[in-house]
Amino acid sequence: MLSGPHRVRRISGTISTDDIIPARYKHQYTDPADLAPHVFENRFPGLAGTFRPGDALVSEHLMGIGSSREQAVSALRACGVALVVAPEFGRIFYRNCWNLGLPAVEAEVSGFAEGERIEVDLENGRFLGARELPRFPPPPAMMLEMIRAGGLLPMILGRRPAGARSAAPSEVET
Repeated sequence: MLSGPHRVRRISGTISTDDIIPARYKHQYTDPADLAPHVFENRFPGLAGTFRPGDALVSEHLMGIGSSREQAVSALRACGVALVVAPEFGRIFYRNCWNLGLPAVEAEVSGFAEGERIEVDLENGRFLGARELPRFPPPPAMMLEMIRAGGLLPMILGRRPAGARSAAPSEVET
């Protein structure tokens, strides 16, 4: 599973989900496209407007600590971020990334340069670029399947037998 090319966008510091999307917007908007202009507005003002579809967000430190707000991931995706790379992730943020179809790769990041073009081979755990880049442990098959499907929910819905339907609320036993 090869994806890219991705333009590298580097950020530094320990990044919380509140840094990604401030809490005041969490309930103000439901559409990720409305959240996108506010990504990193307190931490890196103006950065959201510079993202382009397919960008790889490379964090130099711990990424995604703090609350478990899923909107942090959906807002990044709405900005155009297609890959997140960091040496370490907050566990809930990491799972939210994969669940929403955004690959989150734990890897050494010192070799990535701002603006360079990279590709990622998730199945074989490697980055491809103009120079040698770090390798990483490939994700399990189920996580790759989630990415192919566009996230956990689309993957589950894709496994439903043809003609299957959800139970109406009145059909659910209480």
